[in-house]
Amino acid sequence: MNKICYGCGAKLQTKDATLRGYIPKEKENSSYCQRCFRLIHYGINNETNAPKSITSLINSINKENKLVIFLIPFLTVRSDIIEIYKKITSPKILVISKIDIVPRSIKYTNIKNYLTSYYQIADEIKFISSVSNIGIKSLLNYLSENKINEIIIAGESNSGKSTLINKILEEKKSTLSKVTTSNTPNTTLDFIRINVSKDLNIIDTPGFILKTIELKSLNISKKYIKPITFQMKSGETLQLNSSYLFFTENTNITIYLNNDILIKKYYKEIFFEESIDVPANNDLIIKGLGFINIKNATTIKLHNLHSDLLEQRPSIFGGLNE
Repeated sequence: MNKICYGCGAKLQTKDATLRGYIPKEKENSSYCQRCFRLIHYGINNETNAPKSITSLINSINKENKLVIFLIPFLTVRSDIIEIYKKITSPKILVISKIDIVPRSIKYTNIKNYLTSYYQIADEIKFISSVSNIGIKSLLNYLSENKINEIIIAGESNSGKSTLINKILEEKKSTLSKVTTSNTPNTTLDFIRINVSKDLNIIDTPGFILKTIELKSLNISKKYIKPITFQMKSGETLQLNSSYLFFTENTNITIYLNNDILIKKYYKEIFFEESIDVPANNDLIIKGLGFINIKNATTIKLHNLHSDLLEQRPSIFGGLNE
């Protein structure tokens, strides 16, 4: 058998069910391996292969020397994924995906200027939402106007790479099957080369795996995320699922996290392992989940939330919306 799985890029094989690309012999004409078939239809993922290392994946992308469309979801923009983006030496575009969260009062140009200045991004920056069809045609027009007919889609796991590819297939009226999409990290196991149309080829890549809050315990929602504003009083605790943040000073906060996270505030006696100092009008980024804007300077004590999973930056909205 000399076929690859259209979902994950693994070479299809019928000999060993414990190895990637396995497909039962009676279904060897299928376009998907057993893993991807179960993932698509039942949400079951029995992953047995370790993800590619960050360095090897960057090297493989650079070796292709094609235009890289690098996706970062708006809620998970942070320094460690930006550092990976900067290590890509091929021509590239930074694409901020899942942009639906941005309040309508905030202009994309303001966010673009922030990213350019704070993260020192010198490349083209575009904004998309595959769900709401925001920016997809603009991205395709950019490729057409610049006579680019082959691109690489890259980004962190769960950044929306496969969803974007499926949207492009739809826009191009392609007859190809859809690429596997899932909230499970590392759904794509190898490079997948997709001939979308006579004027566009796409190379899909495995997602970069970084240390973030574990997502498997969450019921990841497809709903738009609604910002939540609280007035935290000195001595109050904010609960986020099984993690707790204790505020030492009065401050307003605006939470930009997944809808399905349990969010609650109250006074609670609890043991706090660490603490961090947060300046006024800073975003406290919780890696993998989103961020909280802290209006006034405060010390935050932490329980069941390690400081290495947190990052701070000046408000990405510049105080315009909080």
